[in-house]
Amino acid sequence: MSQTIRTDRQAPSAVPQPRRPTWQPSPRQRREQDWKTLVGTYRLLSRLVVERTKHRFADSADTLARQAVLVEEELEHCYPTRWPRLHPQLLLEEAEWWAEEHDDEVISCTACRLQNGVAGDRLETLLPRRR
Repeated sequence: MSQTIRTDRQAPSAVPQPRRPTWQPSPRQRREQDWKTLVGTYRLLSRLVVERTKHRFADSADTLARQAVLVEEELEHCYPTRWPRLHPQLLLEEAEWWAEEHDDEVISCTACRLQNGVAGDRLETLLPRRR
């Protein structure tokens, strides 16, 4: 007896295929995520500028400061109403960082939380104050 080979059915794919298109965030959600990312990047770069300057790494501090300026310009351009409300709070935070005492040795410096990896001193995203 001969068996007929059916060619109308496709062989199962080795890689599972999604049943529906993958989820995409809405433009508003994407914009909010961009805002959080840019603000977090600005805060991180600002903190690193303070730490590098305090430990006399001028070249590194200068490079980081230039990057912070670029991020700040992006925030001013993309978020012209939101950024001016948050920026004064960030400047106050940065002033507090400049007032911190730093040890001479970078490795043992208790103020340099980011490089030493102290988990309890994580930077949180600041929300603009409601008027």
